[in-house]
Amino acid sequence: MASAVSYELFVSKQGAANGLATLDATSKIPVSQIPASVVSSYKGEYADSAALIAAYPLASVADYAYVTGTNSYWYWNDGLATPAWANQQIIESAYNALTSAAKAAMPYIVEPNA
Repeated sequence: MASAVSYELFVSKQGAANGLATLDATSKIPVSQIPASVVSSYKGEYADSAALIAAYPLASVADYAYVTGTNSYWYWNDGLATPAWANQQIIESAYNALTSAAKAAMPYIVEPNA
């Protein structure tokens, strides 16, 4: 049987650095207890791509944002010749024209040709 000292040690380590992660009301680990290096970096919501680019002219591979003007998520794509923000929506003919490397660089939602 665990002693009172063991229990106190267990409780003191909950949610503490180098301790034990806790769960929130939805049975998930709170983002505050997850290292930034393993969490995708959501940059927020922007009215249009120009506002997103103005706020973040440079970004990292895991960065993404929502642009209300296009009603879609945009991802930082460093697989391009010049790294840039890219919309995930693309028409089928444009997707088929991409290189394998470009297709692998980010997730796409492929829409039928008009």
